[in-house]
Amino acid sequence: MDKELLLYNYFSNQLTVEQQHQFEELLKMDIDFKKQFDFENNLKGVIREKENENLKAKLKGFEKEIESATPVRKLPRTYYRKWAMAASIALLVGLGWLGYNNFSGTDYQELYNENFQEYPNTVYAITRGTETNSSLEREAYVAYETNDNAKAIQLFTELKETYDSENVNFYLAQSYLENNQLPEAISYFAEVAQNDGEFAPQALWYAALSYVKIEQKDKAIASLKLLIADGRYKKDKAMVLLDELE
Repeated sequence: MDKELLLYNYFSNQLTVEQQHQFEELLKMDIDFKKQFDFENNLKGVIREKENENLKAKLKGFEKEIESATPVRKLPRTYYRKWAMAASIALLVGLGWLGYNNFSGTDYQELYNENFQEYPNTVYAITRGTETNSSLEREAYVAYETNDNAKAIQLFTELKETYDSENVNFYLAQSYLENNQLPEAISYFAEVAQNDGEFAPQALWYAALSYVKIEQKDKAIASLKLLIADGRYKKDKAMVLLDELE
C-alpha cells in the first residue's frame, strides 16, 4: 500500500471506495500516517486562506516578467505562447499541487472530514452482567460501538424486523454511513427526519454530511436549511457549513 499515493489521492479528491476504506483505517491505526496527514492538512488550511486574487496577481506579474525578458529578435507568436504557458505551469507547480488544488473549487471530502464526528451510542448502555433487554439489541449496539460496521448493519436490520423504531433506523443509518454506503444511509436518515422525533435534527445533519461526501451540494444545502430552521442540533455548525457550500 503506497501511503504517499493515498494522501495525494485524498487531497486531490481521487480516492476510490477501496482506497477510502484504507485511508480511514490508516488514520485510526497508523500514528505516523495520522501525523503526516495532520501536517499536510494544516498546511493546506494555511494555503487555503490565501485569496484567489493573490494567485492571479502572481501569474500576471510573471507574465510581465516574461514579456520584459523577451529577446530583441521577435519570436514567433506561437513559440512565445508555448513559452509563456510552460512558464505559468512551472509557477503553479512551484506553488505546489496542494495549494493549487484549493483554488480549484469546493473540497467536499475536506468539508466532510472537518465536520464529521461519529455519533455516540446514547440509547443502550453496554454493561457487564445479566441483560434484561434483547440480546440482539445489545449485540447491535456493541457492534456499533466497536466500529464493526458490517455486523452492526446486519444486526440492526434484523432488529428492525421486530423492533422498528426511530433509534434502530438512526443507528442503522449511522452504520451505513460509517461503512461508506451512502445511498442506504441517506435513505434511513430521511426516514428518521420525516418522523420528526428525537433524532430528526441529528438525522438532518448527517444526511447533509452524506450529501457533501457524494458532492450533491443542492441536497446538502436543503438539509442544512431544515436543520437551521429546527434549531435543536448543531445550528451554528450548520450555518458555517452552509456558508461554505453557497
